[in-house]
Amino acid sequence: MDNVLIIARNSNRIGGDEAISRISVNYSGNCEVIDLNNQSIAVLPVYTEAKKVAAYSITPDGGFGSVEVIESSDKKCTHETFIEWFYVI
Repeated sequence: MDNVLIIARNSNRIGGDEAISRISVNYSGNCEVIDLNNQSIAVLPVYTEAKKVAAYSITPDGGFGSVEVIESSDKKCTHETFIEWFYVI
């Protein structure tokens, strides 16, 4: 059911954080990026934008540590694009 995929990974020198995708192969709804405490970072309308948020989130500038992208068709979008999210954080 789940398609687990590593989107991005930092080197151990800067924390070794990972951005993981848990999106099913044929899923096409809203995607949520969450931290390890299940706190929402963003809900985006498409997977490609959620992957960008997740990849940036694990960087030292992003500051969220390891994150996951999950299916979230029941949640309203908080941002339409990575750029929109980036300028809000």
